[in-house]
Amino acid sequence: MNISGALKRQDAATHGDLKSKAPGRYPATVRVVHWLTVLAVAAAYALVQFGGEHAQTGVAPAPLQWHFLAGLVVLVLLAVRLPALAMARIPPIQPTPGRLTGSVARVTHLALYAFLLAQPVLGILQVNLAGDAVTLPGGWSLPALVHADHAWHERIGELHEELGEIFYWVIGLHVAAALWHHLVVRDNTLRRML
Repeated sequence: MNISGALKRQDAATHGDLKSKAPGRYPATVRVVHWLTVLAVAAAYALVQFGGEHAQTGVAPAPLQWHFLAGLVVLVLLAVRLPALAMARIPPIQPTPGRLTGSVARVTHLALYAFLLAQPVLGILQVNLAGDAVTLPGGWSLPALVHADHAWHERIGELHEELGEIFYWVIGLHVAAALWHHLVVRDNTLRRML
């Protein structure tokens, strides 16, 4: 899997170097996984608001179990998305944006992928460090990755929460940029993912 190659091809597409034979949209797999990821992230954020705390039994309340499941879905979708993106022919943005726009887009995408990986992993670690299993709807649970450690549970929990708040802003920047490209610049940035 060559993510750096995919980002270079995405950069080349951003700057119009792949004009001939380039598709107008991302491949269907990339598009479907992108929108499923949007739904899973939105569900994770919504469900955590109603999740509460683990009960004394160590079993999470139902909304928190669904939050955990949404986070796992994000990880699975990321595992599908990155190889699909690495193998994809990246459609160029037309008309070609400037270098600064391409650089900001590249950094934002890297941040999005980092958050999509880090947040679910930190969430799993937070639960495990509390001495609990990640329980899912239907009574399923994941084996613990680490042993209980109260001090690390607190640190990882704070990091998970802080990154979750920063992730809001990165997502907002991504959405605002897509809308700006579509409504103001009137290029095909958003249409490539539809």
